[in-house]
Amino acid sequence: MIVENNKVVTIHYVLKDEDGKTLQGNDEFTPEEYLHGTESIIPGLERALEGMKAEQVIEVVVYEDEAYGPREKSLIIEVGIEEFENPESINEGEYIQLFDGTDAVVIHKNDNQIIVDANHPLAGKTLFFTVKIIDIRDATEEELLQGSPMQKTNVGCGPEGCC
Repeated sequence: MIVENNKVVTIHYVLKDEDGKTLQGNDEFTPEEYLHGTESIIPGLERALEGMKAEQVIEVVVYEDEAYGPREKSLIIEVGIEEFENPESINEGEYIQLFDGTDAVVIHKNDNQIIVDANHPLAGKTLFFTVKIIDIRDATEEELLQGSPMQKTNVGCGPEGCC
């Protein structure tokens, strides 16, 4: 069986930045499943996995336009300090949720305003993946209808099921 649309694909992966620093990964934990062809992973990675078989390992470079896009200046937002319920508890470098539900990182704070960056943390970056295909199977009707694999219960990932 090969990776193609409407297949549930189980993978182990490691994601690194251009300096070789590991950003994410599940290579020592429970594998991740996704439904191929539903845009549930970034386009460049999904395209690279097309046609692969179980047990294959691939190294993929995904440029920003096929990942999380370029950094958008319009997503760096100045918000008046009065818009926050407890502005004194907000610190530079932390993630907060804006009034519209958008997650953003605080990049600057002063007495009058808080400047946040709502870009995805990996926007504007070239991503380096190492992916091993663990398994490929046909999606069930229910999975096709919901657009994602069925969630497994009582399965932990990471050390001692910490996820």
